[in-house]
Amino acid sequence: MVPRSHSPLRKGLRITLFALSVPALAAAVALATGRGAHADGNEADKAEQNERCAIRLSIALQGKSADATLLGAAGPLGSVDAMVASPEFAERYARFVNSEFNGGPSASALEDPVYYLAKYVITNGKPWSDLFVGQYKVVANATAMDVSADPTGLGYFRTPSWMKRYAGNEPQGYMLSASFRILSNTTGLTLTPSVGNPGDDRTTNGRTAAACKSCHYDNWFALDKFARLLPMKKPASDPPTFTPPTEGPQQLLGKTLTNDKELVTTLVDSDAWRFNQCRTVYKFLYARSENMCEAKTFDACVDALATKKTIQSAVAAVAKDASFCSQ
Repeated sequence: MVPRSHSPLRKGLRITLFALSVPALAAAVALATGRGAHADGNEADKAEQNERCAIRLSIALQGKSADATLLGAAGPLGSVDAMVASPEFAERYARFVNSEFNGGPSASALEDPVYYLAKYVITNGKPWSDLFVGQYKVVANATAMDVSADPTGLGYFRTPSWMKRYAGNEPQGYMLSASFRILSNTTGLTLTPSVGNPGDDRTTNGRTAAACKSCHYDNWFALDKFARLLPMKKPASDPPTFTPPTEGPQQLLGKTLTNDKELVTTLVDSDAWRFNQCRTVYKFLYARSENMCEAKTFDACVDALATKKTIQSAVAAVAKDASFCSQ
């Protein structure tokens, strides 16, 4: 016990201790307040990120603004499956693929079998390969095109409007344009066409010249050999009419192929087909091809297409990745 004579000392000590404690208390309060403000800030940032993600997903997958429910969702990536199952996605992806798989706009909607069949395949949850090898016919009505079952169908490749569009102008009737378009739409093949000079021999014999034979006869995508498995356009027929091929089996893609169905089926069964469809998915979502650093997500797209078969699953594999909303 402090002696009475020391009371002033004790009083001074209490004052000193209290004075020292005030700054410490103020610092503690400030720290606690700062933590709360920081937590509130993090929550606000997260909410803003989710909102931006919701907007991006909705516009990319459905072509429309996000609704209030999606904007307020704590995890908008969880809505991807529902989005790719929507009619808006079917419409949007069918339009996109139609633009990718054609050399330019058609004269009318009655000449767009890719669009109508793609929309049918997506809407009905069919394997994406059905767009290329499915047994369907796509026939124009008064204002659009109808899709129905046809045991002789081969995706959109045997549709009369598509055949006429890509019949080409080869003088003997070989459908070289159709050959290239089949290869491009399935495997992503790109070629730079060469322009012939007036008077050049443009027949099959002329295309065996050194400047032409690589693309037309020697390479794996030998266009003339592919064309021999396709119908022949009757020369000078307008509108084009066609006759069955007559030149027999062709050695292509490591196989002996006898008709266009075997040809397209072989292409669709390849890794190149799955790769090209996922590259198209990236163009749809990002407006560009994939980057090397995105290999893991790209592989997830390929795996989804190989196992689940639908284009919805392939698109979802890319859109669900957190990187889609962070770029």
